[in-house]
Amino acid sequence: MIRPAAWRAEPGKERSVSRQVDRWRRIGAYLMLQMVLLAGLCAPVLIASSAQALEPIDTDGPDFVESSEVVPRGRFQYELDINRERNARVVPATTTTTTPALLKYGFADNFEWRIAPNGYQKSDNSSGWGDTALGLKWHAQDRDVEKGRAAVSWILHADLPSGTSRLRQTGVRPSLRSVITWELPHDLALGLMPGFKYDSSADGHRYGAMIFGAVLNKRINEQLRVFVEYSGRQIARAADGGVIASWDVGAAWLATHDTQIGIRTGIAANRNTPNNYLLFEIAQQF
Repeated sequence: MIRPAAWRAEPGKERSVSRQVDRWRRIGAYLMLQMVLLAGLCAPVLIASSAQALEPIDTDGPDFVESSEVVPRGRFQYELDINRERNARVVPATTTTTTPALLKYGFADNFEWRIAPNGYQKSDNSSGWGDTALGLKWHAQDRDVEKGRAAVSWILHADLPSGTSRLRQTGVRPSLRSVITWELPHDLALGLMPGFKYDSSADGHRYGAMIFGAVLNKRINEQLRVFVEYSGRQIARAADGGVIASWDVGAAWLATHDTQIGIRTGIAANRNTPNNYLLFEIAQQF
């Protein structure tokens, strides 16, 4: 249908709308691709066992501080995020949308394989596919509430230079994190996540940096928990990018025994960090 001249948008506006539509089509295509891959990966598990997992789903997100638990043996779990970050500390200000994911499979008691694609990324001046990380998680110690003993896990990741050329970083970037969680009175739980990463900057410079997160969870009921946390994504020298950290709040709702929906939002903890962000997550266990 040809629209009357009075209804037609200006050429510049039409191009802007077209770019926005194209952007969301790409994000949608990425999410659809992830679901197709997940269906293929889950098929053998679903065929092997139709029984429901004994414990409700336990996710690494939406918190920055991850879980000290692993996916049960023979189970598969995915966590899909959409994150929108605003940075007004640069000129011009930028808004970046990312779609990271985390795919996990419990291949043995206390161990899980992990694939963490950064997904499709779109900012005001670039777009493309981010790098993907491969990893392993080990649940090293169970918690004992009576003795005050924390649950402990270790997470080893290697980010690979696998994204599109404009977003691909230099070389393999390993990281090691430990997650330590305590159960506290009044339905509270405390989690700490110290770690170290060997990263690279946009110009290929390699450097080491610390990671640190602290989260306090409050369980409202069997389906809902809320949390506040400090997210130190990077603690490094100024020459290596400095400290990138935020103060966060969020919530996770257990929609079913094996499905969780989460949200997290944060504001910058210093002037070196983008101003704010908003993240939505859906996770399922099979």
